[in-house]
Amino acid sequence: MKMRSISTLLVKGIVLVSFIYAGSVSPTVSMRFSDVLANAMPTPTTVLGLEVEVGDGVFAGIDSDAGDSRLFVKLGYGTFGMGTNSDGEPQFTIGGHYSLINNFKVSLDYVINQLTDDGTGNPDPNQLRVSLGVNF
Repeated sequence: MKMRSISTLLVKGIVLVSFIYAGSVSPTVSMRFSDVLANAMPTPTTVLGLEVEVGDGVFAGIDSDAGDSRLFVKLGYGTFGMGTNSDGEPQFTIGGHYSLINNFKVSLDYVINQLTDDGTGNPDPNQLRVSLGVNF
């Protein structure tokens, strides 16, 4: 039990130090269209997150909607993320983003679902998703 409290304290300390030395922390709000290659128009979901500038042009952050959550790193126009879907299964994202107007951005992510299972032993299909977001 004592080891668990020490590790929890260590993780909280690392998070606190990370936020103290971060360049800028900005909240993000996005509208995500999950599977744009499907035949029907997908219903958008609201995504909330935090983005931290960790270096010159390098950002790291977290975002989450009703089911999916991920950690991501952005460098230049590229984005790499890893997280979980609504079933708690791992998923990875590779994509790009482009800032249209000051804080308005468009993101295109390829979601790799090969480690997930649809319940019958087959992996879930990969997805292409589009997000429209605002950084504050």
